[in-house]
Amino acid sequence: MFPKERRKQIAMIVDADGFAKVEDLAARFGVSVDSIRKDLKALADQGLVRREYGGAVRVERPHDPLAALLAEEPQPTDPPSATGLRDARGDAMEASRRIVAARAFMEIADRDAIFLDVSKTCFYIAELLAASDKRVIVTTNMMDIPPVLAKNPNVTVLMTGGYLSPDLRGFTGPSAVSLLEPLMFEKVFVSASAVNLQNKAVMTDVMDDGLVKQRVIQNATYKFLLAEKTKFAKRSGYRFASLGDFTGVVTDVADTDTLRQISSLGVATLC
Repeated sequence: MFPKERRKQIAMIVDADGFAKVEDLAARFGVSVDSIRKDLKALADQGLVRREYGGAVRVERPHDPLAALLAEEPQPTDPPSATGLRDARGDAMEASRRIVAARAFMEIADRDAIFLDVSKTCFYIAELLAASDKRVIVTTNMMDIPPVLAKNPNVTVLMTGGYLSPDLRGFTGPSAVSLLEPLMFEKVFVSASAVNLQNKAVMTDVMDDGLVKQRVIQNATYKFLLAEKTKFAKRSGYRFASLGDFTGVVTDVADTDTLRQISSLGVATLC
């Protein structure tokens, strides 16, 4: 079964039962729990379910976007409200990512050796580097970044290699970690799926992705967490770092209490 069809069925299960556990879904579809976590993240991003620890719950809504997921073709007579809300939410998320990317770009100095991980925010940092005159060495495990940076002769690009994850469009897992082991960086820019301020956990949905993040954090002088404001309201399955492991958190958060909690750990907040 293809992921798209599996996600349709998962959305129907959650909508019918109100809740579904990751382990139960993995057993039902005969796939790994990591695959189910990625499915649930994709469905949550579409507003079809809400992620909870260990699974997902039904989203209560006046207009059900599940119908749009199940329809073979969009109907011109369908009410546009749910789609419009998702589009607006998506636009806001993209704006947040670009704000964070622009602030992170300011931390990159001429002749830095940096690492960009697999995320849209890191992709936007790469776009800014491609348009700049900074001379830097960029190592990345994201497939989409090298073609962007290839436009700028001042940027030297290294790809990690390793296991290629089609869902992430990047190299992950132990083989990528081994290739990264001898490489040292002035600065690394790492994204997260979720940040929990209560237990200081920085999380991702996929363990193999988390292993790469752990390695580059260990190999860097300055470690920057890229965390849009929505990340502080989410949960995820794999803790790869603590907030205190980072030099700074680059964010578009405006809430003073959130910024104060981060700063109390001795971690700079870069807004």
